[in-house]
Amino acid sequence: MHALWWVIGVAVATGVAVAMLGRGYEVLLGVAGPAVVAGASWVLMTRTWARDPVALLPLLLRAFAVKALIFIGYVALVAGVFDVRLTPFAISFTVAFLATYAAEAYGLWRLMAPVLRK
Repeated sequence: MHALWWVIGVAVATGVAVAMLGRGYEVLLGVAGPAVVAGASWVLMTRTWARDPVALLPLLLRAFAVKALIFIGYVALVAGVFDVRLTPFAISFTVAFLATYAAEAYGLWRLMAPVLRK
């Protein structure tokens, strides 16, 4: 199984476990956003790479702008609409964001390794 899916699974499982323990759903909301966005972008990247490797860079550039807007909107929505404690949300969001994107970078490196070695 790919490292990104492991990270997403662990992040979501941790968020669910913490929410079920009565610690609040802030942690679940904090890990859900980065996990969903990283999973969706990974699927788009692998499909693009399989279809046309040259098209990956333009996709990554567009995805960067879209992800920035999604995350700004997501954080504003959670902080403004939901009644959450901001510290647990911010910590879990930051940790999940960094973990999923580190796994995504590792996955891209492995995906491109055969081409980069030439």
